[in-house]
Amino acid sequence: MVRVLVHCPLNISRSLEEMLKEFGREMEQKHKVEIEVITQPHRPTEEGLFQMYLKDDRMPELIIGHVNDFADLPAGFLEENFRSLPDRFPMRKELVDAGFTDAKGFFQPFVVIPFAMFYNPNLLEENNIPDSWEDLLQTRWRKQILMPDEYRMVSKIIRTFMQAHYLDRFADFQNNVIHEGAPIDVVNGVDEGRYPLGITNIAFARISRNKNTRLIWPRDGIFCMPQVMVWSKKADDRLLEIGDFLLSKQVQEYLALQTFVPASPEVAIPKILAEHHLHLRWESWEHYLSVIKGAGE
Repeated sequence: MVRVLVHCPLNISRSLEEMLKEFGREMEQKHKVEIEVITQPHRPTEEGLFQMYLKDDRMPELIIGHVNDFADLPAGFLEENFRSLPDRFPMRKELVDAGFTDAKGFFQPFVVIPFAMFYNPNLLEENNIPDSWEDLLQTRWRKQILMPDEYRMVSKIIRTFMQAHYLDRFADFQNNVIHEGAPIDVVNGVDEGRYPLGITNIAFARISRNKNTRLIWPRDGIFCMPQVMVWSKKADDRLLEIGDFLLSKQVQEYLALQTFVPASPEVAIPKILAEHHLHLRWESWEHYLSVIKGAGE
């Protein structure tokens, strides 16, 4: 039995799980290997499956999704237990140029998820919206910025990066934010005029029921989160075909429909991101892992 652990954002997790299960059935017929797709539950009170497998010393053959779990591994654990696969999977030039290639070859990105600021134009005029993430530290936004519950990944990532970049003023950001519900609740809160500003996964932020929301394109770039594939050393080359499937046109077009950045060069970047020059706020894998260390879901 080969185990594949999926830990992705809720809005794509179920669809990816179903696509992977279907592809797994094809692989079973082709390679005579039984594949079990396991999805991390999105409940705050439940132990992360990654941590459970780590504690029990029975890591799955393939892990798909958030890289955050890997930030807290003991020194040398990654190198001892996982496969380095440099240049095995193609990635679009825009992401390569932006530094999303893992030089050590362990993390294989298949999509990058932007996090978006958005506002209600009935409450804020365009010339009065934040121009950067740093602007969110201003006292005029006290209790005016709505974000999902604190335990949700988008909130963890945004808080962690704001603290890393604006450590001396991070308390100001915390004072300005209200955490409430799921991403769709954040969109509804801004759409209905209860809050002027919101921050969440761009797949939610770009759509609202009453169409009373507009995206903000900060001049310092969009915070983002790559989703990766990582193979255990127990995994043989047959399982690399799952990576090829995740980079296939079928999967990549589905991800692009969410306004995510597809890693495959064969699928176009969503138009709204291309029009704003795909300005992702990313420095390096080393920086990302050091910043999110201890902030995994």
